[in-house]
This record gives sequence, C-alpha cells and structure tokens, in this order.
Amino acid sequence: MSLSVVRALGLVTVQDLGRPGRMHEAVPPGGALVADRLIAANRAVRNPDDAPALEILGQLTLRAERPLRIATDTLAPRELPAGGELVIASEPRRVAYLAVRGGLAAPLLLGGRGALLCAGLGGLVRTGQRFDTAGLAEVVPPPPGAAAPPDTPIRLIAGPDPASFLPTALDLLLSSEYRILPSSDRVGTRLDGPALPRTDAPEVSRPMVLGAIEVPRDGKPIVLGPEHPTTGGYPVIAVVARADLGRLFSIRLGGTVRFTR
Repeated sequence: MSLSVVRALGLVTVQDLGRPGRMHEAVPPGGALVADRLIAANRAVRNPDDAPALEILGQLTLRAERPLRIATDTLAPRELPAGGELVIASEPRRVAYLAVRGGLAAPLLLGGRGALLCAGLGGLVRTGQRFDTAGLAEVVPPPPGAAAPPDTPIRLIAGPDPASFLPTALDLLLSSEYRILPSSDRVGTRLDGPALPRTDAPEVSRPMVLGAIEVPRDGKPIVLGPEHPTTGGYPVIAVVARADLGRLFSIRLGGTVRFTR
C-alpha cells in the first residue's frame, strides 16, 4: 500500500469525473463536486484529468507508506517521504482535492471509479483506510485557461417551469443574495434567502439534471449536485450554466452567492 488515512473528518470520498449515461438506471452522474479543481490537482502531478483522487469536504490527515508525489488543487506538487504526514482542509473553500502521482487505485463500478454513494456500492473514506496507486502513465498537462473572478455572479438559464412560479419569482432570484446552508451536500446545495413564490401548478415527476434549481413548497431554492435524484417533482425555476457550476459549488458553507442571466 502507498497511503493510509490517519484521520478523516467530514465527507471524504474517492472521486473521478463521474459516470455519465446511467440516468436510465437511476444512477446520477456523480463525480467531483468541483470538476475543474479535481482536474487542477491531477494536472499538478501529471495525471490524466479523470484519475481518481480524494475529495475532502472537511479535513483529512494522511500518512505516506512510501515516497509519493502529491498535490492539491491549491498547493504545488511536493514529495511526501515515507512516514510523512499531510493535513488537508477544505476551508476556506467548500471542497479540496488531493491527487497522487499515478492516481488512486479504485474499482470500476458502472463506468466510474468514484464513490457511488447513491447505491451504497462505494462509500466514505474512513480513518485507518489504506490506498495504493493505480500506476497511471504520466501525461503532459495543457496550459491553464483563464478563470472567472470568484465574486462574479453565477449565470443561470431560465426555465423550464415558468408556469409554476409567479412572474416576480425569477427577478427575485436574480436580485437577491443567498447563503449556502450547512445542510448542503453532494445531493443538493440548499440556499437561504427570499422565498420564491410559486403558483398552484401541479408538481410533475420527470428527469433532473446537474445544476437544476428546484423550489420546494417553502420557496427556498435547492441547486442539484452530482449525486442528485435522477427524477424529481419540484418545479425548476432555472439551471446553473455548466461553466459556472464549479464556482458555485466551491463557495464555502455559510458563504453567499448572487445570480445573473
């Protein structure tokens, strides 16, 4: 083995870039909550973008059982000697990623190597767990692209259920500041702010997508994450632009967000 978990606090899982194409089997896309941060960590140690790595929503302490080259999405690559320990915390962001040169060895389940929490087939990383590396070949990463400023409003695509909301609801969503609630998880990011007024239109069960903003009866929005239910009945007022999903899901619990079209 190459790596052992000394202590895991919060939600720590193995993630890759997900398992698309399984919605008809009631399996959501899964994958990293913030895909571009997973990719950044992998590229730092010259792994393929989709190499399995550790996603940390909380704090993780690791010990190397042999010399390893590691990186996080914010820390430059470094050599961790045998017996060396490393502490990674997601603060001040909501989530952090740790990649190991060669990728983590993880079983292939339904087309992906990340945790499959929805089906109970791959779960949380626990204290005492040990990992080996997958021995993936080294790749040359492309040059980094330009990133949007972190305080830029999150872009939305309106709809698809305008008849389920009063005409003022979308304007209220776009003009208000919302707080990321601590009850948020990989299934959904819950927002606290002005309640969005709904009409009496009936709720209809249909397929859901990553980034859809569902609005329950209490009017408080929920942004669906990578472990979202494959179907849902709450009306959807808008969908987060795919390019902005990572910025939204990076906002720490208790942080605030604003939206734009």
